[in-house]
Amino acid sequence: MERIFIQSIGKIRKLKEKIEKSLNVRITFTKSDIEIESPEDDAYAEYIARKIIDALQYGFTLESALNLKNEDCMIEKINVKDYSRPSRWRAIVSRLIGEKGRTKEIISEMTGCEVAIHDYTVAIIGDTADVSIATHAIQSLINGSPHATVYAYLERNRKFRKYSEEDLGLKKAFRKVRL
Repeated sequence: MERIFIQSIGKIRKLKEKIEKSLNVRITFTKSDIEIESPEDDAYAEYIARKIIDALQYGFTLESALNLKNEDCMIEKINVKDYSRPSRWRAIVSRLIGEKGRTKEIISEMTGCEVAIHDYTVAIIGDTADVSIATHAIQSLINGSPHATVYAYLERNRKFRKYSEEDLGLKKAFRKVRL
């Protein structure tokens, strides 16, 4: 059984049944925390439920959070406060969001990851390799790199991933023909 401290229980209460069904766990609410237990003592299901609830707290949709059931998917959190002095925190978060949310949207589109910003924390859900690329881009923006430089980095990595996927497809097709 795992116990989690929750800041806002309301959203999780609404989605409780869906989470329980999808992971085969039981969720119990107390005053300020949540208890998760699996009837079959499945520690992995409890761990994933905790990750999903964590993602919901950062503002992800249930569909995005449920992607964490996939072994290739992960959640990464970056705290802006760890990278700069307090007087710069708001400016950095503004840089990460961009005008009308465009920077956050570009990072999300180019990496295939879901990105959420809550207070001074950026949370990213996606495939492991894609999250690594998004994390590097966000850390670059936090450290003051120009947006154009970060976008160019994201574009290079998107092209590289595209060519790698095509290459893998050709290798699979070639193996099938040879056999």
